[in-house]
Amino acid sequence: MTITRAKKKPTTGPRAGKVEITPEQFIREADPRPTPSPELVVAAPITSRDERALTVVKSYLPWAAGAGILPLPGIDLAAIIGVQLRMLAKLAEEYGVPFKEQAAKSIAAALMATVVQSALTGSLASALKFVPVVGTLLGIAVLPAVAAAATFAIGKVFITHFETGGTFLDFDPQKVQDYFRVEFEKARTGGVDRT
Repeated sequence: MTITRAKKKPTTGPRAGKVEITPEQFIREADPRPTPSPELVVAAPITSRDERALTVVKSYLPWAAGAGILPLPGIDLAAIIGVQLRMLAKLAEEYGVPFKEQAAKSIAAALMATVVQSALTGSLASALKFVPVVGTLLGIAVLPAVAAAATFAIGKVFITHFETGGTFLDFDPQKVQDYFRVEFEKARTGGVDRT
């Protein structure tokens, strides 16, 4: 087997072929798609950062509700907080805020405790799962809605906090408890479009 080397064509001199083409012509000839006229180009709607963040929050609601369906007491609440942490990480990414997992865990737990203190629905629904059959069915019926509403409320609280330039390190759960409760109740009673 022999390897041969291709000969180069001369680029200068009398044997060189002259090709005069502009870069624009070259690109047009290389791209088989028709070039759209400027009148036909439609710009995609530009959404604001808080609208994109709200879309992120809404995308995690089914996951939170799904975590609430888990039939194992305690595991369901851990899964819900896991979903909320993932949502908070995505929101932090959207706002360019460094994600602090430990701070986010304690904040999510503190806000979830607000829900539990006010209604006891979250822990009661999880504890009901200890009762065979009936408890599991009741817990599965209640906890997914509570999980989705709490996730929505946490997302709304953090969107507001990040919009004002806040970070995980300067977040005070005590200051936002009332706002969190209002958002939780709106989401729980269906006063918010969650789709």
